[in-house]
Amino acid sequence: MGNGWSLYHYEGQWHRHEFHEASLSDSKLVIEIAIEDAETVTVTASSRDGVRYQGDYRYREGSYSNGEVLFERFKGPAGDVLVGEWREAGGPKGDWIIKVLPPG
Repeated sequence: MGNGWSLYHYEGQWHRHEFHEASLSDSKLVIEIAIEDAETVTVTASSRDGVRYQGDYRYREGSYSNGEVLFERFKGPAGDVLVGEWREAGGPKGDWIIKVLPPG
């Protein structure tokens, strides 16, 4: 499991959150991000080429703020950066940047 940070744009502002549970491989991305008020969002995406990831994000059960994500992965010696966007089903969309630090 890795850690890192998430930075997403929503309602004209950037929101940053640290995370401590992330799994990233050339075929799959799974991240649990703790946000305000003890809320958690889970990002799950898959990839066929290890570069483009497509999937969804889900808040707690019963939430209507779920949607789709699309990322492009950039690998580096200080970790991986995923740059893309989130899109709420039938609603707003925004930019999203995720940095997954290397284990250790």
